[in-house]
Amino acid sequence: MQIEKELLRKKMIEIRKGILNKERKSNQIIKKIIRLDNYQNAKVIGLYKSLPNEVLMDELIDYTLSIGKIVLLPKICGKELYFFKYRKGDVLEKSDFNVLEPLNIENNQYYGDIDLLIIPGLCFDKNGNRLGYGKGYYDSYLKNHRVTCKVGVCFSEQIIENVPVNENDISLDMIITEK
Repeated sequence: MQIEKELLRKKMIEIRKGILNKERKSNQIIKKIIRLDNYQNAKVIGLYKSLPNEVLMDELIDYTLSIGKIVLLPKICGKELYFFKYRKGDVLEKSDFNVLEPLNIENNQYYGDIDLLIIPGLCFDKNGNRLGYGKGYYDSYLKNHRVTCKVGVCFSEQIIENVPVNENDISLDMIITEK
């Protein structure tokens, strides 16, 4: 299973590099997210700062802040994923994985429930299964914290028939693409 996942990861990284019109497709995905009842009703929303070739989230982060919702961004500390409150202008730093993460984390760690969590990935299937980079950070977080609605976002080229899963993988409530 692990070898199968590693091969799929390599394949999907290459496919994702070749996806065209990422900005336009990202905007279409963001519009769909904003229309969700789960988004409209959420007070606390977990987002992420995009890596190259991921669905671009900056516009959604800015909009979400502008309408007064609490935005959380992930940060890896040791072997765990934590979420921290983000305010416009907060300083971010590149992690070991090249992800922009909150820098000033004192007193900003979020301990409550997350109403809506937007999760990136390399590929997804229609059953809500996700393949990430293989470290299990999101799955571990989801096992130990209450998240009302878990949404995977990707480009349509990243949807496959079946994502291989094991007992540690947590399925998502929905997947949103530009289509």
